[in-house]
Amino acid sequence: MTPQTLSAIRWVLTLAAGVLASRGVISQETQAYIAGPETLAFVAAFGAAATLAWGLWSNRPHGIIQNAAALPQVDAVITKPKTADEIPDANVVGSLTEASRIPGVTAR
Repeated sequence: MTPQTLSAIRWVLTLAAGVLASRGVISQETQAYIAGPETLAFVAAFGAAATLAWGLWSNRPHGIIQNAAALPQVDAVITKPKTADEIPDANVVGSLTEASRIPGVTAR
């Protein structure tokens, strides 16, 4: 996370805590805790962990194939038949014959 992102998160947390405290939903002590450095550190650690988990998930082989199939420049991705069966995407197929059935794809 960049310092600008952390600053924006802290600003949003402080604003939300202030609004909730002014409406009597939370106490002043809770507002101070939400806007404090401990909470910011927790949010930053949680954001880093979530980013790491998403990166690992999307960069697995099946995720890379799905991301490639989602590109607007790609009409079809031809993989091994077993892999094509495991990926629930109409643009991921297991043979050239199946790819030729997708609109816009011509066999070469």
